[in-house]
Amino acid sequence: MTTFFIVLLLSYLYHGFGITIGYHRLLTHRSFKCPIWLEYLLVSGGYLCFEGSPLSWVTTHRVHHRYTDASGDPHSPSDGLWHSFMGWLFAPRVRLTRQQVAQISPDLCRDRVYRFLDMDYTKRHVLLCAVSCIAFRLVIFFALGPSALLANLLGSMMPFVGAFLVNSACHIETFGYRTFETEDSSRNVWWVGLIALGEGWHNNHHACPQSARHGLKAMEPDISWWAISLLFWLGLAKNIRLPRKKEPWAAA
Repeated sequence: MTTFFIVLLLSYLYHGFGITIGYHRLLTHRSFKCPIWLEYLLVSGGYLCFEGSPLSWVTTHRVHHRYTDASGDPHSPSDGLWHSFMGWLFAPRVRLTRQQVAQISPDLCRDRVYRFLDMDYTKRHVLLCAVSCIAFRLVIFFALGPSALLANLLGSMMPFVGAFLVNSACHIETFGYRTFETEDSSRNVWWVGLIALGEGWHNNHHACPQSARHGLKAMEPDISWWAISLLFWLGLAKNIRLPRKKEPWAAA
């Protein structure tokens, strides 16, 4: 039983930080810098959580910020709740060419690892990710047993679903609150913030997208920010971007 809970916690943090820190704050918004080996380690947690090609993920999210809740947003709730949650994966309304991907994410296109995982921006990257994720869990099964495999599946499911909740619940008027009058419908939703390790403070994020810190008040816990702060203390993170002092967070 002890092994189950240890693997559950480690899986939750490994895969969760892979999405929130690796894919999102590091790759998409370049909120801080770290050694390349650490970058790959962080990103691997998201990749092995069935998030697919980092290049595809980052490009999609950058487009989301450019056209939030407007025409061109890949997963806007204005196109339906299911579409914003997961439907956009199966019936995308925004399709990007290789040329557009290269224009939006030239930094990732220069990296041979991310180019390989992307498989030339084709659907083959989905198959490669699926095979890698299954192989990773087979290793867990044979090394630690079925209970550890179950723990990993549960631990990876929470951040996986959390990322989709950010796209959907955090853009719906009936949920959460708004600290900033942004031009989109982004909202801070506390329970998404807990599930998604700090990503639920989404209105804060849209107000200052390049900030490594999303929870800006004492009552907005941001576990991903705490982890980045630890990396800074260990000398593994630098050039951390934070919001300028403005009234909504000046007293935080």
